[in-house]
Amino acid sequence: MTIQHRTVDIEAAAKLWRDDVSAAQIAKRFGVSRHVIVGIAFRNRALFPSKPRARNCRPHESKRAPRKDKTAMRDRKPDTIIIPPHKYDLERLPFAKRLLELRPGECSWPINDGSPFLFCAAKTAGKYCEHHQSRAIAVHKREK
Repeated sequence: MTIQHRTVDIEAAAKLWRDDVSAAQIAKRFGVSRHVIVGIAFRNRALFPSKPRARNCRPHESKRAPRKDKTAMRDRKPDTIIIPPHKYDLERLPFAKRLLELRPGECSWPINDGSPFLFCAAKTAGKYCEHHQSRAIAVHKREK
């Protein structure tokens, strides 16, 4: 096959491939790039058997960080202040919806602390219902 004015013998390249020679080394022998050899191998899959990929050449030297436990992410730090739920939020809990279920014109104030997060979903003209809008403004005024 002629690529970039160079000839690559597919059978010879396939034999080297089966002998476990890397695509870069085969490319160097034919004077083309590694991508040319990979492309030829892809187009002629019958001649170029797939090679098993090694995930790590030196597994004994692998220093991966341990995975975080998903339940540990939900644990609160001891110095975190837990705010008790508001009476209005407890009343709205039976009507609460998940974020993906909310429609335009429904209050998007979170009324629980997760697993899954639920939102007020009361009818409103803006982002929050009147009660949650007043709470948001009251918190904003206290912070100033």
